[in-house]
Amino acid sequence: MYLLVLAFDIAGLAVGSTVAGSGDLASQAHRIIDSESAYRFGLALGLAGALCTVPLAIGLFVTVRPVDPNLAVMGLVFRSAEAAIGAVAIAGSFAALDVYRSGAFDNTQLEVLRQVADPSAATSVSAIFFCAGSTIFFYVLSRSAYIPRLMSLWGVFASLVYFAYWLSALVVTDYPAALIVAASLPILVAEISTGLWLLVRGVRTPRP
Repeated sequence: MYLLVLAFDIAGLAVGSTVAGSGDLASQAHRIIDSESAYRFGLALGLAGALCTVPLAIGLFVTVRPVDPNLAVMGLVFRSAEAAIGAVAIAGSFAALDVYRSGAFDNTQLEVLRQVADPSAATSVSAIFFCAGSTIFFYVLSRSAYIPRLMSLWGVFASLVYFAYWLSALVVTDYPAALIVAASLPILVAEISTGLWLLVRGVRTPRP
């Protein structure tokens, strides 16, 4: 499930950013209208990622509950909130498409509407909730023998780095692209390695 959520999220982001392209917001809105089906497909992939986050969170909760029930519940709440916030942002993007297609607005008005419908703020908040839940789950996993301890500790470190980036991004909005990549790589490694481990080896329980 780790890998499935990751695949949906990355694919949705890639499709959406490819369709919208660069330039001012009005130009992006026009490109979105011209390739509406592809843009809707990208949003649908993102929504699928949000939906899959819920069973992933439940699975992690069930796995780590014997280790620490209180932290397990807290992690479940944060990851579920992440999915809900992300879904609301995607719903707003779908609603904005109807406004774009109406053709009742000039370029200036379209730019304003695009700014209002821009899901970046909701994405940042959703990412912060993801980081909180991810930190908790990896921390509890580090206290167990379910996955290698080094892997779980790396997940804690990566989650905290990602958390620091997204929290600061709400205050400082002009970070260079290289910093975004640097903040994303550790958590990407943690998610992929954990997903592959669970897929191939499963949960490693200690022998009685």
